Amino acid sequence: MASGEDVVMTPTKKGKTTHIKIERKRRQLSDSSSIVHVAGGHNQGLVVAKDDANGVEDLGQPQLQLGFLCFLIDQKTNEHFVESRKLKFWYRDGTDYYSQVTTAYEFFKELVRPENFPRDYVGFITKCMKQMQGDHYSLARKIDLEIQQLEKDEAPQTPDLNQINGIGFTKEDMRPVEEIVREKLLTVLESAYPNVLAVEDLMRITASDEAVVMLQLRELQSRELIREMEQGGFVRQVLDEKTGETEVQMVKQMPTIAANQQPTIAIITALYHEKVAVDAMMENKTTYVRYKTEGESNVYTTGYIGEHKVVSTKLPQIGHFRAAQISSGSITTRLLGSFQNIEHVFIVGVAGGVPQFADYYRHPRLGDIIFSKCDAQRNLYYYCEKMTQDKDGMISYPTKTWAPRDFELQRIVDRIRETREASPDYAPWERYIEEGQQLLKAQEANYERPLPETDRLYMNIGDNQVIEVQHPEPRGGVPRRMDVPAVHYGVMGAGRPIRNEMSRHEFASHYSIVACDMEFDQVLESIVGNRKDSFMFVRGVSDYINGQHNREWIPYAALAAAAATKAIIKCLHNPQMDDF
Repeated sequence: MASGEDVVMTPTKKGKTTHIKIERKRRQLSDSSSIVHVAGGHNQGLVVAKDDANGVEDLGQPQLQLGFLCFLIDQKTNEHFVESRKLKFWYRDGTDYYSQVTTAYEFFKELVRPENFPRDYVGFITKCMKQMQGDHYSLARKIDLEIQQLEKDEAPQTPDLNQINGIGFTKEDMRPVEEIVREKLLTVLESAYPNVLAVEDLMRITASDEAVVMLQLRELQSRELIREMEQGGFVRQVLDEKTGETEVQMVKQMPTIAANQQPTIAIITALYHEKVAVDAMMENKTTYVRYKTEGESNVYTTGYIGEHKVVSTKLPQIGHFRAAQISSGSITTRLLGSFQNIEHVFIVGVAGGVPQFADYYRHPRLGDIIFSKCDAQRNLYYYCEKMTQDKDGMISYPTKTWAPRDFELQRIVDRIRETREASPDYAPWERYIEEGQQLLKAQEANYERPLPETDRLYMNIGDNQVIEVQHPEPRGGVPRRMDVPAVHYGVMGAGRPIRNEMSRHEFASHYSIVACDMEFDQVLESIVGNRKDSFMFVRGVSDYINGQHNREWIPYAALAAAAATKAIIKCLHNPQMDDF
């Protein structure tokens, strides 16, 4: 902060709303008669002015605004209450838009750090003032903090801390226990697909007794959602099997496929809804299930996207558990060993968007599409297995990175980006989404786009307290359509930092990560180890964590990613067609 400057706070009350104006002022320009308190010691340079008796000063239109709701607990009564808080920014003359956005975002991120988030007015205002003293916020000339406690009838429900960025809010599940168990069973079998699970495993996972589990398994079986296999195990049954849309073959070994019929593109998915969405993009499909009563089963669906022969598979396990890591890597190796003409590998499905709280056009919303785009170091995926802290308390993120050697897919993404900049209406995936929705109408899951009001963004600030951050608003320019996906480009990140609210944002900011993902490090190791030089991620945003925490948005986000993948594949050249 410049010498001779103070940070002056002027409070104003109007109705139920409190305004706290915080601005930088030259010391000699401060009116001593209006000063209530001049801080010393650690808070030297902070000045408190008298309440503005004339009411709220008309500060004019702020250049940038960040709004959020605080779900707090009254320490005296232990009751929950909700506050609306808005941070409005004015900048020094000549400050460009990028610098405005960066300053506001960094200011907000430091303000809401979970480990030292101020729970009371005085602490919150003091922290705002202290941050204004920092040289890295020197472009901010003035801030207006607007605080209003919401009445119970106008405050939204408190989110369930176990489902932040997820599917619901704190409420008792009033459904019959049988219905709850049935939903859990289907979810577990979808996650494990194509593996077969024994009844004993299903009892353990759902914490239910055998009679309840068997009754609900029979109900799911009668609806042809699951199939009973030999030795009494159960597996998810894909709806295409009974509609005849896909020929299904149960095999012990993959049949030999003629060289000119070998797929050249592999698509790897991790969730059941992702594979169903990808397969909806194909024509002339055949599904092969290499079934094992013990150990890993495999599922491959071959078909055509445009002029390209494609094979899709689903990983039965994904994540940071050792068994899942080994499984995902070995299944990828098996896929690439079974289909040796693969030239391009896509990892397609859902991910968690990294919020850009102050930048409307870079901020991902649920349902948006993200194409992995190499950064300046040519990396497209960052994985951090563990964080380290030095003696000064500085956190670092040792990473493993992956980069394709063949940049054909990256060039296609560049062309898509350039075309959209010249013609913003260019979005072939929108038609593919609509076509996919028609094909998937009979599925158990709903692949329609959820209502926009279900797209809510939360941050856990600790001690059972939460803030809900408002999505940034457009400031000039053309507002985006909210009924179709926007498109974003950048690198993906995964690993230990993703599991914590604050470290996730720090890690993403450090490496300019646009989406946080499940852990595909072993999948990528297998791809590179099998000398596949062309690979990329295509993701649909289903939450703001890692893609798995919002069941309501997963089907649509998975379909958006599958449709975007189809658009890229149809741009690829197929050398096999040169002779025709």
